[in-house]
Amino acid sequence: MNLGRRMRLSLAWRMLAALAVLAVVSLVVAATAILAGGLLAWLALLPVVYALETLLLPFSGGSYGLFWSVLTSPLRVAVVAGIPLLPILYYRPVRDEIRAFRAELGEAGAPATETHPELANRTRRLAQQADIPEPDTYVADRQRAESYAVGGRSNGTIIVTTGLVSALSGDELEAVLAHEISHLANGDSRITNLVLVPMLVAERVGSDDPPSRELLVRQPLGYLAHVGLWALLTAVTAVQRLCCQFGIATLSRGRELAADRGAAELTGSPGTLVSALETLSDRRSRPSEDKRTWAKSASVLDILPRDASASRGPFRTHPSTETRIAHLETLLREQVDGGRNAGAA
Repeated sequence: MNLGRRMRLSLAWRMLAALAVLAVVSLVVAATAILAGGLLAWLALLPVVYALETLLLPFSGGSYGLFWSVLTSPLRVAVVAGIPLLPILYYRPVRDEIRAFRAELGEAGAPATETHPELANRTRRLAQQADIPEPDTYVADRQRAESYAVGGRSNGTIIVTTGLVSALSGDELEAVLAHEISHLANGDSRITNLVLVPMLVAERVGSDDPPSRELLVRQPLGYLAHVGLWALLTAVTAVQRLCCQFGIATLSRGRELAADRGAAELTGSPGTLVSALETLSDRRSRPSEDKRTWAKSASVLDILPRDASASRGPFRTHPSTETRIAHLETLLREQVDGGRNAGAA
């Protein structure tokens, strides 16, 4: 078995493992969100049911037992109420947050056809080679060297910064564009959006601040119940977020290697992407601005992590630059060996 096939099998196994982790964690996150929303609905329902039953009792002369039934069945009520509340409380806000960030990225610069026509021509040619519709390409006026691909095969958008354009040679820039085109061809951005949803839901479930101490004076029992629920949700969602981050990072590293390979095949020059990665890696430094949660998570869309420390450890979103270069050099050796064998034949 040659090295290229071993790399592809290794990539496939890593991606399957990541998806398995994310599938299990997604179910647990959904169950936690349902219970959290359902318990809130149960607490809100108790005074309503009590008031209704109190108003109706004088006319019936007896007890319906509805309040007691709701009071003694918190789990059942929480599940029944939490399922329809799940998309309203969590999924829709998370979806809107992702869409807003994608729109923010897409509107971050001017169309490349207007400001950098040669870059637009390179993108068009690479898209034709990859057999996908030409993506919209924008150049954002930012000094930090970054590149993103959002959307899918049919409605993709590529964003590069002026810092990236000025840092790379023409061939190196084409290699980066080929990397982003490969992401679009593979549907990576859509996959990333899907796998980020459970992590963002977990963050929303556990994002509430602890209860105010003023509640302790007014309702001691209510305060203790609130503190207990807050502490439980904080601990549970913290573990869930770590599991999601691990699965996302594992999946992202695999997709980056696949996009590197796709870029090498599109340009026919793995060495050019190696040169681009080395140049960009030398320019990376820790960002000073405070990013929102989704913006931090979206660093998985950039060609390199936001800072050097993000490429180490089990939660890194990208393979180390050294690993990526080693894979590309393997592809280069395969090309050389293939050319020699063809010449010998």
